[in-house]
Amino acid sequence: MRVRSFFGLLFALAVAFVVAYHSKLNDELLGERFRLGPTTSIPLWGAILLAFLAGFLPVGITLVVDTLRHDLKLRRERRRQREEASLDATFRRAVDLAADGQLVPAALELEAYLAGRPDSYEGLMRYGAVLRQLGRDQEAIDVHRRATTIYPHSTAVLYELAGDYEGRGERETAREIRSRIVRDIPGAGLEVHRRRRAEAIGRRDWVEAARLHDRVRQILNDNGDTRALAREAELAQGLDYQHGVGLLEQDRPEEAAELFRRLLAHEPRFLPARIMLGEAELLLEREAEAVAAWRAGYSETGSPIFLQRIEDHFIEREQPLEAIETLRRIIAEADNDLLPRFYLGRLYYRLEMLEEAARTLGSLAERIRSSPTYHFLVARIHERRGDLERALDSYIACLRELELGSAEYVCGVCQSRYGDWQDFCPRCRSWNSVELNFEEEKMSADELGVQPVPVWAAHEDSGEFDIAPITTAPEA
Repeated sequence: MRVRSFFGLLFALAVAFVVAYHSKLNDELLGERFRLGPTTSIPLWGAILLAFLAGFLPVGITLVVDTLRHDLKLRRERRRQREEASLDATFRRAVDLAADGQLVPAALELEAYLAGRPDSYEGLMRYGAVLRQLGRDQEAIDVHRRATTIYPHSTAVLYELAGDYEGRGERETAREIRSRIVRDIPGAGLEVHRRRRAEAIGRRDWVEAARLHDRVRQILNDNGDTRALAREAELAQGLDYQHGVGLLEQDRPEEAAELFRRLLAHEPRFLPARIMLGEAELLLEREAEAVAAWRAGYSETGSPIFLQRIEDHFIEREQPLEAIETLRRIIAEADNDLLPRFYLGRLYYRLEMLEEAARTLGSLAERIRSSPTYHFLVARIHERRGDLERALDSYIACLRELELGSAEYVCGVCQSRYGDWQDFCPRCRSWNSVELNFEEEKMSADELGVQPVPVWAAHEDSGEFDIAPITTAPEA
């Protein structure tokens, strides 16, 4: 018993004692008749009792009713809270099961959850996603369509519904749903535009890709997402480059050259822009500027692409002496002259200047002896000169560097390499993925003087491909 209840009971007993005591003292008075009318009377104590009841009963009944109503409300609230807690626990179990890969019991838990909360946004979203993972595409569509009825302006629900149709192979329906996001929900559609931009890049529709890219940048700018805008700026350079190529195709080389210069001012190691700047200069009949652009590209990056383009340019114009002199000047200016000397020797070979080719390539023997291409070229030179014994030695050296007698194996999934065949690749955890592979070259990029160059990929914003392994120049 509570202290308050105890003291209340004592007080009630005290009041009863006092009333009984005074009633005994006033027994004669209380026995007097109280007239209710000319012929009707009751004892005085009865009149007092009636007056008391008339004043107490309405208040007492009201208090009792209010107390009962309050108690019932508390009971209902406690029951509701227990039901809510049970549903919350059901939902948590479903999420845990789905995260653990137990999709069938997760779907059952979500069904029970939605039976109690049929309009739950999170429940409908997760249930539909689990059904799609289970391959129950039509049921997933039904769930997400019900969600769109309840939440018609939810971008997430529409994306999920589009994913359901796409999973079932109905790509046009999925595309129409995504179009609805762009059309009906102001400020939404960022992922739609990114997806369509990637599709446009895939089919090399650069005009459409640029239009969609502008829309993506506008949405990000409106949202104040500076980090995403910085990432988009890298893709913008690739699209600007393609615009420059389009200008060349439209016979507008002056505009194209200006655009390529702007790109190179931002990133001097952008190889395609440097190559195309030279092509634009050629269209403008500025041959010296074109060669200067390619030489600057080689000086900046050490990439053999520029040496090849310079050589091809002069051979196409039947100016072999200019090609030789240009390569000699590049050798004189280079910090690492391995590649330009090799290209000069190969040029001599192209021009049937076999003595000069043999002398030039011979001077590289100690520096490039691990290159199969080098030994093959030297072998061809000796063969044409009639020195078959030395040609045979070079062919054998080529085969030795190719390591054709010792197999090397590569995983077709993660490209991990192994000296022996493996039935299981521990890196990507795949079986039946390791196959025989032949390595063509053994010279590293550093040994050749090739500098790392940035790589930009249209797939970067979708996460479809990991470009980290190709952010530096590959080995030659």
